[in-house]
Amino acid sequence: MSFLSFIKLSMKKLNWNTVRPFIKKYRVGDYLRQFSIVAGGVIVTFWGSALITQHARQQEVRSTMQLVTKELQYNREALQGIKMLTNQDIHMSLLLIENNLVLSGIPADTLYTYKKFFSNLTNFHYRNDALEVLKGSSLMQYISDKQLLQNILQVYYRLENMQKNINNYYSLKEKTLQDLFFSRKKEDLIQTLNKKDNFFDNVSYLMNQPSFLNYVVIVPSFLNWQELEKLDQNLSQQICILEEKY
Repeated sequence: MSFLSFIKLSMKKLNWNTVRPFIKKYRVGDYLRQFSIVAGGVIVTFWGSALITQHARQQEVRSTMQLVTKELQYNREALQGIKMLTNQDIHMSLLLIENNLVLSGIPADTLYTYKKFFSNLTNFHYRNDALEVLKGSSLMQYISDKQLLQNILQVYYRLENMQKNINNYYSLKEKTLQDLFFSRKKEDLIQTLNKKDNFFDNVSYLMNQPSFLNYVVIVPSFLNWQELEKLDQNLSQQICILEEKY
């Protein structure tokens, strides 16, 4: 009998029901082992990638919020500057009202100390570039503290309203002063120009003009000036919170 015939005969004698469990066991076990290795690798890869993405996103949020903090610091300094100027206007107007709109009862050095009341036309401008970056980058959804986010948006809203109110005040002041100075007579202008210090002449001229006196009277009540102080405090608190968190 040849070797090939022996093999064929042996295969015929093998029971398939006996061999099948061993083959099946080998294939299933091998498959599960390989699958677990591949699946584990995929899970670890995705988990690691998610952590990296989350870390990078939080770093981006941190950087942007630091920009917002610096911008709020700038806005607070600008607000404090305008608050100093408006405080001078309020103080001088109240002093003039107390003296029945007469200059004789007010010392010259006091008038000179508050001379910006008679000339200053500085407007208030706040910045919101960092806030726009935050909005445009879709990072707001990744800020977990939604109350903090709401407070930031609210303080910018208050800055916008304050800018409108302050600029309305200075628009009134500008119109009043411009109308008066542009309507001065030639002889008054020549007399004023011939003096080295024409401040007191200008003040005297203004205090004799009904439109300026009307402006003086409405200054204390033109705005709720206390809102400037409240906004300043709000900005200070918000900046401290952001500095601690980011």
